[in-house]
Amino acid sequence: MRIYLTLVFLSLFCCKRQNNTVPQPEEKQSNAVYINPFISTANDHGQTDVAASVPFGMVKPCPDTNPIAHSGYDYSAKEIIGFSNTRFSGVGCRGVGGNLRILPFVISKGDSIPKGLTYSKESEKAKAGYYSVNLNNGVKTQLTATRQVAFHQYTFPESNNAGFTIDLASSYAGPVSHSYHIENGIISGKITSVNVCRKGKYTFYYAINFNHEVSEVTEDDSKLIFKFSTKNNQDILLRCALSVVDENSAIQNLNLSEKLNFSEVKEQAFKSWNNLMDVVHVETENDTLKELFYTHLYHATQSPFIINDENGVFRGSDGNQYKSNSSHYHGWSVWDTFRTKLPLFSFLYPNRYKDMLTSLKALYKQGKPDWATETEPFLTIRTEHTIAIVLDAYEKGILPFPLSDIYEEMKVEAEHLPFKSPDNVLESNYDLWALSEISKILGEDADAKFYRDKAFEYKTLWKDKFLTMDENSDIMHGDGLYEGTLWQYRWFVPFDIKGIQTMIGGKDEFEAQLDYFFENELFNIGNQPDIQVPYLYNYTNSPWKTQRLVDQLLNKKTNNWYGTHHKLEQPITRKIFTNTPNGYIKEMDDDAGTMSSWYVWSTMGVYPIFPGSTQLALTTPQFDKITIKTNDKPLQIITNGRTSKKIYIQKVTWNGEEINSSIIDFNLISKGGILQFELTDTPNKDWGKQN
Repeated sequence: MRIYLTLVFLSLFCCKRQNNTVPQPEEKQSNAVYINPFISTANDHGQTDVAASVPFGMVKPCPDTNPIAHSGYDYSAKEIIGFSNTRFSGVGCRGVGGNLRILPFVISKGDSIPKGLTYSKESEKAKAGYYSVNLNNGVKTQLTATRQVAFHQYTFPESNNAGFTIDLASSYAGPVSHSYHIENGIISGKITSVNVCRKGKYTFYYAINFNHEVSEVTEDDSKLIFKFSTKNNQDILLRCALSVVDENSAIQNLNLSEKLNFSEVKEQAFKSWNNLMDVVHVETENDTLKELFYTHLYHATQSPFIINDENGVFRGSDGNQYKSNSSHYHGWSVWDTFRTKLPLFSFLYPNRYKDMLTSLKALYKQGKPDWATETEPFLTIRTEHTIAIVLDAYEKGILPFPLSDIYEEMKVEAEHLPFKSPDNVLESNYDLWALSEISKILGEDADAKFYRDKAFEYKTLWKDKFLTMDENSDIMHGDGLYEGTLWQYRWFVPFDIKGIQTMIGGKDEFEAQLDYFFENELFNIGNQPDIQVPYLYNYTNSPWKTQRLVDQLLNKKTNNWYGTHHKLEQPITRKIFTNTPNGYIKEMDDDAGTMSSWYVWSTMGVYPIFPGSTQLALTTPQFDKITIKTNDKPLQIITNGRTSKKIYIQKVTWNGEEINSSIIDFNLISKGGILQFELTDTPNKDWGKQN
């Protein structure tokens, strides 16, 4: 059987340096050169990956390693088992994606095709939109992408026994079914796989071809094997196109990329990342700080995925076909990302964020469960706390549709909120509070009172489980908690911080108990339930303690006692954020960009402690100057006098006018202006008390 397979690919992704190398002087104007995809990719230190993708792209070609990681790639692994085309950066359980894994082989006559290959670590390079590595079978692999098409370029040595395997059943969470057929040199079909944490399934369509004549095609279980002969240093371009609509749409996406060559796609990809990074420009002489900032922003913007085809057509979570006039996003992890990432998008990318909100509206109309359905069009996780995000967008003036459009759907969602454990109660009552605010805005006064009364029922549980802390309050999963302790969950009532202070015994006692929490190292930066707590000092008479604490978390070695599911016998003592493959502490998943966004917010000196409101907590920025593009005039955050010792706020001005509050309004600064900090090396214990 002789088949001629031709492939080309489309993209928006390209260059950046590897690991700790410094950008060349001529690259200084491009913020994307500071992106280091290797950060947080090693051995459960973030679960990010080195995929060659574009911002919010569907396809993410990347090596899968042995041992395999949640996103497929482990920096510390010695073997590559292939190059798959889908993944969800920084998620837990077993991850999700890993579909259509491709392995180039070169064998001696009579030898079997290997299941994995060693590689030259020194040859490995990853930049924004690009990855390359030299395999020890003599094949050089280069990857880049457009939004829906992955470009694989393999440079082969001379061989009469070369080829590819394409694994149709590869999947991190587990395969369900696959189909294929070959026609006109194109391999196309359908893939169904298990979603994250084995919650639901996703189905998408693919089309693959490559520009080389094939001498033999065979099938071995789920793998297609394509054999051919190659000349020395022969480049073979393989393109893998995806669609959530149907097989013909995947083929059409493949054909649309036919005239693009690998170098063009690589260049386009880099430009797309640079355009995204150029929304915010940071100034400092510390290149490591720039590298961490832009890499974390890069990790945050890996998802959700834009899944509609060029004609706007996509499938919803209900399996039905729809059409959108704007980018349609899918691939949610709202339980994590509502805390930091989605508010970050509202701040840096409000126009793009409006399309995300419209996509969430569509999800409500499709029946929106908390976790993935059995008919998802692509990788996705969970959507709790979307009610709070809708309110948050409304309060910021960027909700692109009337609240009434999905009010009834949100009320239905509220009927099914969980109240099985103490953390369920606190989190569900947060949603009920948000719905009460939405009801009030809509003039639904009876509903507003009903949901508000229900929300404030948290106090009964809070007094029982969280008011008096004892030796049982520091047990992971104690009282049925999800990945946390009573100490870590007790602070999560952002809509009623004053109420918690009253129950504890006042603002001073609240501060004293925060002191105890941090001094006894009960805080867990490695997971989401308490990541807002360092900023709670901004609601006390000592905002300077937030400034000191955030500086420690960003810049100094700290003791960290908690994994995802247990407390350690000995703490992990190190800097939490580093520009290395071990970029986070052990077991600290990036959680779809949640922790990356925590870092970005914290280094900018503002933090969304209370999604659903416009309150931003202030702390000391890490940069000399930050310039953020807005729809109006630029927002400039200027820090005067910063040194390693001058970490405390002496004075803050907004457009020249002094402000004495450690809370600032999102709507005030998001339209642009000058936010200026004057720093000192000793705490100003009078600044910021007037919140």
